[in-house]
Order: sequence, then structure tokens, then C-alpha cells
Amino acid sequence: RAPIHSNGRCFIIQAMPDDKRALALAEESGDGGSSDEQLWCTGPGLTPEVQGELVEVEIPKSTHGAAILGIAQACDQHYTDELGTHQAFGRMANGIVLFILGGGIQIVLVGLLYFFSEERMQDPYEAIGTDVLAKDLRGALASGKALDQSHDVLQLCLKDHSVPWSQSMVSFVWLCKCVPHIVNAAWATWVLASLPSGSKTISSKMGKLNIVSLPLIPKMCAVIFIQLPLVFLDVALAIVGMKFLMYCNALGKLIVKAMSLSYIETVAGVVFAGLSSKAFQLEVNKTFLVHEFTKMPLYKLESWLSGLLKILCIAGLTIWYCRIKHGDLQDFRLACFQYKYQFVFPNCEHCGLDFFGLHLAN
Repeated sequence: RAPIHSNGRCFIIQAMPDDKRALALAEESGDGGSSDEQLWCTGPGLTPEVQGELVEVEIPKSTHGAAILGIAQACDQHYTDELGTHQAFGRMANGIVLFILGGGIQIVLVGLLYFFSEERMQDPYEAIGTDVLAKDLRGALASGKALDQSHDVLQLCLKDHSVPWSQSMVSFVWLCKCVPHIVNAAWATWVLASLPSGSKTISSKMGKLNIVSLPLIPKMCAVIFIQLPLVFLDVALAIVGMKFLMYCNALGKLIVKAMSLSYIETVAGVVFAGLSSKAFQLEVNKTFLVHEFTKMPLYKLESWLSGLLKILCIAGLTIWYCRIKHGDLQDFRLACFQYKYQFVFPNCEHCGLDFFGLHLAN
């Protein structure tokens, strides 16, 4: 058929039998087409008549995404007419319950990690200030005389097996893991809050489910009770993880615990995969928040410049947190590392190994 719009390419796509249920959410037919045909237009925006910047944000494949899609389906007039009110509101209730379970477990785990594990790891360094500890060690290094074996500073130093700059390196990797989740959650919050009001909330295009509008009250509830908590949770996990990694006193523990922290990030996805139906999972996996903004300067930022800004921001934040905010702790660890190489390892024949003339120990 001839293109409907001259400034975009439009095609009539025949719906496959196994995709009919998804297309029933919000089916768009071309002029004169049957109910099994779907109109797909490629162009600068949702409609070629409107010139703007089209932003698509994939909803999380987790309990958070399940709650957003459930609310959108319950508000979609075509979905409720096609499958019934009980199906629409049952799907919304299912998504909200999954969200409460997944989000609640994540909040509890982050809270337990912060109030118990981190405080226990931090307690030995709080009894005596780390600046005082580093001063005592550097005094011994300068005088060439080892500290007494019963000295509190020496006891804490001998239990610390960290390697200089290892916390900074692992913290940098941890931020690289957390930043995409935070940015995506922030983008989704902005797009969701910007959606127009309407009863046709879902548009199906080429196998994707695009949430293009939401009534005002459901939209406010989704932003306040789903998206904003998701942003805060991602930020809180990044902060708690940074502090947790900072007080790890051994390189092996540092790496293993960094991997364990990543598990908390996957809890919502694990709960969703384990407790939701396969049909619901398939729909959530192909759902996007879609909105066309009139002006989006940041969205047009050059890719190389965007990457450079991310590198500088993450590197700057890592250096500030590890070398400035916790500079006294890092100074103590460096002094401890030097103290052991001067007084402890030379008297320990079985400590470490020799590698090309260098004696390596920790």
C-alpha cells in the first residue's frame, strides 16, 4: 500500500497468531485494514506531524516493571474491553503485590547491611581515630623502632590485609555497576511523569508494548510509590556498597563482597522471575515508556561526550570518597602496609613469595 505520511515510512504488519494477546492491549489498524493488521510508522516521532525528540525507556524486567505495566493495563480502555475488568485489575494487583515483595526485601537487606554489618566493620577504626593510628605508625617508621606487640595500633594493623588503592579500584567498578541503574530509573521517572493523560495507555508496535499515556491519579501513584522509591533504593544501595567496600580489611574479602552486593540489585528480578506467570514476564520484557519531548538538549548530547562525562564523574566521585572523605583511613592503611614491610615481613620466612627478586606479602 502507498505510504500514509510523506515524511515517514508506514507499513501494514500482519499480526502473528502467537502475538495476538499482546496486540490486544492496544491494537492500531491502518485505514481500511482488518483487526489483525497493525500500522507501523518509522519517522522522527510517534506521529510524523509532531516534530520532537522521541524518548524510549525500557521498564525494569523486575517487580518494579510488573507494577508499572499492571497499572497501565488496568487503565487501558481497550485492554479492559477486550479481556475484562477482572483480568485488568487482577494483573494490576499481581504487579503491585510483586513490587511490594521485591522492593520490601531489597529495603530490608540494604538496611541490615547498613545498620549491622557495616557498623561492625567500622567499630575497630572508631575506638581510636585513624589519623592518630597513622601518626603512631609513621612515628615508628621514622624512628626505625618497632612498636610493642601489645600496642593497639599494631594489633589493628596486623589484622588489616588490604592492598593500597584496591578499595579505590573496586569502588570505581562498583559505581560503574550502579550508575546505569540509577540513570535508567531517573530517566524512567521523568518520562513517566511527562506522559499525557488518556484512556488509551498502551500502544503495540512491532511486538513492543509502548506505554504512551496514563490518567493523572494512576500516573502520580506510579511516580511517587514506584519510580521514586526505585531511584532512592538504587542510590542507597550504591552508597551503602561504597561504605561497605571501604571498610573491608582484606583484598579477597573486598572482591567477594563486591560480587555479593550485586546480588541485592537482582533481588527484584529474582522475585519477579520466580513468582510471576510466563505470559506476564514476556509482556514486561517488551514494554517501554515512550514520550515525545519538544526540546531535549541533553538527549542530543554527542555519544563520545556523554561517555567522557560519565568517566570523569565516576572517577571524580571515587577519588573524593576514597581518597578525601576517607583519606585518614587510607593513610593508616598505607602506613600499615609500609610498617609490615619494614618490621614484620623481614622476620617472617614463610610470609608471601619471591617474584623476580621482589618479596610480595600482605
